[in-house]
Amino acid sequence: MKKLTVILPAAGKGTRLNLPYPKEIFRIDKEKALIDNSFELFSQQGRDSVEFVVVVNEHKTEIVKYLSKYKSKFNVSFTYQNPEEVEYTGAIKSAAHLFGERNIVLLPDTLLTLAKGVSLIEEVHHSLDKAEFTFLFKPEKKEDILKTKGCLRLGTDGRVLSYEDKPSNNLSNYDGYWCAFAFKKAVFDECIAFMEQSTLKFESYKTNIEQTKIFNSQTIEVETYKDLGTWEEVRDLLSKDQ
Repeated sequence: MKKLTVILPAAGKGTRLNLPYPKEIFRIDKEKALIDNSFELFSQQGRDSVEFVVVVNEHKTEIVKYLSKYKSKFNVSFTYQNPEEVEYTGAIKSAAHLFGERNIVLLPDTLLTLAKGVSLIEEVHHSLDKAEFTFLFKPEKKEDILKTKGCLRLGTDGRVLSYEDKPSNNLSNYDGYWCAFAFKKAVFDECIAFMEQSTLKFESYKTNIEQTKIFNSQTIEVETYKDLGTWEEVRDLLSKDQ
């Protein structure tokens, strides 16, 4: 199997949980922290098929020690976020020197699942065999949720037609939001530049979606998705596990 590099941007300040340690290592039970969700998606894999790159800042080096638990199973690399880069897009850009030919970005304070029996790594490779970029996509029509997400409008064939991060208008135009995305190294610069324009709310876009491999790209549908970066979501998850 081709190797997949998993990028985990973990350099955020974590202000929503306001913990005295990195939110990514917040325990949701005795054995498991938030960041373990990303590693569990590849529990049937080993270092020959997947490796991890974790982006941190100088205040979150506890993550390095915590993830030593995976040193016998995976190659795990760490890099600092370039202080000149901002937001999650800047964290991902800061890891570009460690990209493989095929990569996936997972948000390490989230929980996602695909349909029962569907392998994430197999789905990603299958999609990247057809195209150079793909979103993991959660269908959603609730406007209060769409306002907080990176939203997508899809064609009847499930391919991406438009994208906007945290839209405030025309929310009915969108079909849901992305939970993760995979890409081939060669198209990263053009795709992240387009996404960053929307994330940072540039007044005038320099790049149109049609100029990138995001346009008409494939999607992989996500069955469940939880953003565990807020206390409300954490409490909801813990109450369901009891």
